[in-house]
Amino acid sequence: MKTWLKENLPFPVKLAAKRLRAWLSSFRQNGRDTWTTEQPLLSTDGALNWQQVAEVAHGISPPTAISGRAIKTSIVIPVFNKAEFTFQCLRYLLQEIDLNDTEVILVDNASSDETASLLTRFAHVVRTIRNETNQGFVDACNLGAAQARGKYLVFLNNDTIVQTAWLTTLLDTIENNDKIGAVGSLFLYPDGSIQEAGGVIWKSGEAYHYGWGKATSERKYIFAREVDYCSGASLLIRKDLFDELGGFDRRYAPAYYEDADLCMGVRALGFQVVYQPASRVVHYEGATAGRDVATGVKQNQITNATKFREKWAEVLQRDHLPNDRRNIESAARRDRRPAVIVFDDRVPTPDRDAGSARMCAILTSLASRYRTVFVYLSDGPRGEYEKSLWKGGIETAPIVDYPRLLRQQPFKAAVISRPHVAEAVMRSIQRRAPAVKIIFDMVDAHYLRFGLEYKLTGDPEIGRQANRYKQIELELARRSDLIWCNSSEDKKAVAVEAPGIPIEVIPTIHELHKRGKAFGERTGLLFIGNFNHSPNRDALQFFVKEIFPLVRGLLPDVEFDVIGNNATSEIQALASDSVKLHGYVPEVDELFAGARVFVAPLRFGAGVKGKIGEALAYGLPVVTTDIGAEGMGFQNGHQAMVRNDPQSFAKAIVEIYRDAALWERLSRNGREHIAAHFTREVVELTILASIADES
Repeated sequence: MKTWLKENLPFPVKLAAKRLRAWLSSFRQNGRDTWTTEQPLLSTDGALNWQQVAEVAHGISPPTAISGRAIKTSIVIPVFNKAEFTFQCLRYLLQEIDLNDTEVILVDNASSDETASLLTRFAHVVRTIRNETNQGFVDACNLGAAQARGKYLVFLNNDTIVQTAWLTTLLDTIENNDKIGAVGSLFLYPDGSIQEAGGVIWKSGEAYHYGWGKATSERKYIFAREVDYCSGASLLIRKDLFDELGGFDRRYAPAYYEDADLCMGVRALGFQVVYQPASRVVHYEGATAGRDVATGVKQNQITNATKFREKWAEVLQRDHLPNDRRNIESAARRDRRPAVIVFDDRVPTPDRDAGSARMCAILTSLASRYRTVFVYLSDGPRGEYEKSLWKGGIETAPIVDYPRLLRQQPFKAAVISRPHVAEAVMRSIQRRAPAVKIIFDMVDAHYLRFGLEYKLTGDPEIGRQANRYKQIELELARRSDLIWCNSSEDKKAVAVEAPGIPIEVIPTIHELHKRGKAFGERTGLLFIGNFNHSPNRDALQFFVKEIFPLVRGLLPDVEFDVIGNNATSEIQALASDSVKLHGYVPEVDELFAGARVFVAPLRFGAGVKGKIGEALAYGLPVVTTDIGAEGMGFQNGHQAMVRNDPQSFAKAIVEIYRDAALWERLSRNGREHIAAHFTREVVELTILASIADES
């Protein structure tokens, strides 16, 4: 057993023996994989289990139309012996991809073991090219690519196990940015530690695996970024670029340095090479070629390094850093754009509140032009929300790390969102980095919102909050270089109190959605809001108690759907046969697509109201109040109906509910209004101009 491990799984010496023996011991005791719940590993004896092979092959259905189907992605896998690795690779690969738009091409380099028999079992779902002699990695990949029909090529080693979303995240990355020419994956060892988080090429031509042996819990390794190269063991490239470069350069045949050379070629054509950590593979490094550079095919690693240095000597000297551990972090981030640091209370949850959706749009806009780092104040659950930022190339850090970040790199601007966050860090940033442009993002003017609530309720505690926030927010505004407000009304009020400080309006930001069902297919009323927010609690109680009974008097069968988490006991008490509280709903498309009227009876608040913009982005007509319409730029009756007292509010709902022509006009005009003023493409112009001192 030890001999088999030594010959077939030659990990770097410090990682191999101890980790694998411990894992195998655990595997025997537990009968299952213990390093991840997603992927079991190879059998401990390395032999093929033909019954398992038959079951797996039989369980994979062929595409609906094999011949003539449109192919988006061609996955090319060179193989030479090691049938057990090839089976394990196919076993998980074929569960992860859609064979209707993806083809798998295996190039068998004259294997002498059970590989041919294995591939026969999968002939209904993969294409096999059989070489009479071992052509090596370079020629095998070029041969497979020559027969590929996809827009994208993916080169994949057979000693890998792809993880969930491996291919979709590679495709998402390259399809969302036409400047990207190639995308590579995060490589993991079987124990879950990092094998490669993007590659560095030093001025000497030596290659370095960034993150080697480190943990994925270290955030600096797990956000997408531009790099020197990514390993060809899992690398996606545009096929037209691959063809333009002439494929893998044959000077490196049979193997080694061909992937680094290809990525250098991609960058020479003006495209980026991006490392995408959301695409993950477990890689049995050296399983097919070993690790001894003095024998076998590994000898080419030494000779090809010389060829690589000679070919790219000018570029290496001009654009690459010397091999020095002090240069590692700089070398691992090829992005040389100016940097922006953004502070907020927490990692945004865009499907749960409008403020988070706005922050995500801001971060995406900034990342399109700047290296963007997001720092969060609170340390609550992050999970998939933080991963989505990493996938988009946004580095994240808890608040304790921001002094280190300010020391390590210069930032062009610091965007500080919300008053309590700005109160915590603004002075410190100005002291530590006085050249940084300070942008105070008020989100909405809290003192205005509390002031309206106090006017409505007369609650002295609310009045004290209004006075407190006015003092805090205006002091912060006066210390800033630029202020972001959420609405034009907020801007006017703040401008009076902070004269001379530039102010820009960054409203809620919305993506346009499909308009959903036709008028006659829709029923019911809809409201959405997070009930941690007091304006939402007040609005719902006001509607259910004072407006909805009037509506039911004219529309006795109408029902009211309410979406929103953090419902208090008072909110839960509003539920009835006609008032349905759904709580948090992760996918809201169906509710927006099927409702006939959206209601937003807000009586206090500040800034542009995200719920109204979201409804209009779906083409769902809205009835709201003057407070709800603030900052939206509506013409009453054209993009939305604006009413304040219960009677006229109810009447407007009924009118829209019954009049198909009115409904259609409001639906169309409202959606067009969002497209013209509130999409990311529109608001992004102001965001980027703010950073670039063009405001």
